Amino acid sequence: MNAQRALSIMAFCSAMFFACRTEKALWIEVKEDGKRTTTIAMTEGIARKLLETEEMNVNFTEKGRHDLITRDMLRSVLNGEKRSVIARDENGSEAVVSLKSLNIPGERSGNNRLVLETYKSGNQTFRMVLPELEFEQADDKGDEHVKVNFSWKALLPFLEEVGGAVYINDQDEDTEVWVYVE
Repeated sequence: MNAQRALSIMAFCSAMFFACRTEKALWIEVKEDGKRTTTIAMTEGIARKLLETEEMNVNFTEKGRHDLITRDMLRSVLNGEKRSVIARDENGSEAVVSLKSLNIPGERSGNNRLVLETYKSGNQTFRMVLPELEFEQADDKGDEHVKVNFSWKALLPFLEEVGGAVYINDQDEDTEVWVYVE
């Protein structure tokens, strides 16, 4: 490999590193028959908010079956009581919960935009950015203007509060989904 090509590769890697930010995240890796099928990672703030919210029901298994992963398992890893937790069921399913770094795409720009990205086989297939929007409309007589704000924050208030990201990787479908605040 020549020196110019090596420098180009190093520059690309550096640019990718600086275009991402790293945060501590709760990782849940699910395996079926010894093969990883799904990975979910959520930044620590989102994971803590999820555990605090009693109204939000978290079910990782089919209705009527007991949960393979419990709130107590997630809490024990988040609070540092355990490095990781492994749960197995009688059907060969396994879930590993751990706390490790997550490289989030984009920058924490302070623009408070919600970004949704999807990937198929490593190629981006969709990207949507939801900024804060404000509409102004005149009333029927044209005298007063009525302002209407549309905010993704109203839909996801916990994400506005804690920021962060959620990452989902479905190995069976070879797809990835990112939801993050930049």
